[in-house]
Amino acid sequence: MFGKKAAYVTAGYGQTARDHRDWQEYLTEFVREDPRNHLPEGDCFPIFGPPVVGIASADDPLFAELSRPEVVASHHVRPDFWMPEARSVISFFAPFSREIKAAYKKGERLPPLEWVSGRLNGEVFINVLRRAILRLVEKQGGQAVIPNLDLRYWAENWLPIWSERHVGFIAGVGTFGLHAGLLTEKGAAGRMGSVVTNLSLPVRPRDYEGVYDYCLWKSEGRCRACAKRCPVEAIDHERKDHTICAANGAKHIHPAYLAWGYHACGHCQNNLPCSNGIPKKRKRVSSQRPDFRLD
Repeated sequence: MFGKKAAYVTAGYGQTARDHRDWQEYLTEFVREDPRNHLPEGDCFPIFGPPVVGIASADDPLFAELSRPEVVASHHVRPDFWMPEARSVISFFAPFSREIKAAYKKGERLPPLEWVSGRLNGEVFINVLRRAILRLVEKQGGQAVIPNLDLRYWAENWLPIWSERHVGFIAGVGTFGLHAGLLTEKGAAGRMGSVVTNLSLPVRPRDYEGVYDYCLWKSEGRCRACAKRCPVEAIDHERKDHTICAANGAKHIHPAYLAWGYHACGHCQNNLPCSNGIPKKRKRVSSQRPDFRLD
């Protein structure tokens, strides 16, 4: 649909994108064709595979829920904070490539170079995708704001003013897992982004009801593979402790990759039943819970 020049949006680019399938195809072209989607080390593997895209109405009542302290934080904002005329929120999940996930071996305590590089350099490319969405919105006569690149964005104690994962849940991208990541049709090992726009776009229906519907442990009481994988026991039966997780990165991973400046762990996202997709469930039940929070 979009052609090979999609990775370089120019003034002459004439395509439009409406529903989540159009936006998904657009970002898939970016991921496939843009040379910035590659690791700078070794064999220069691709960082991300084809993304999952969702769209939410800026008026979805779930956005108001995110300011409840038991959900995210009282300082979490709604889409109209970023632009008063907001109509839609485009959210995407970019899964790490097969090559990066294959480099993550089960028996190793430290993550591989491919992973730690992908986390840092991948976030740079996530910003490329965010800006690509903004440019295509503008080409369609709309306006957009990228919350995570806006000067008003901030976070305190890992509680942000705009949670990409919760936005993804509202936009139909996926549900949460015990590991606190978003579990999507492309798995849980990846990075997220979003853009707020005044374009009125078709909403992607949520194929779930509960916050943890795709998580085997939260919905069925079985699995806990992410907790077992964590080398510092940052995940228990209920939640992930981000303080313990961050300390592991600072004390163990960062010193090991000091020459590169990398520090990110990924044990709780790799070599799991949910690493590459939604795991099969024994029964279809909703895991609707009152604790819709960033835990």
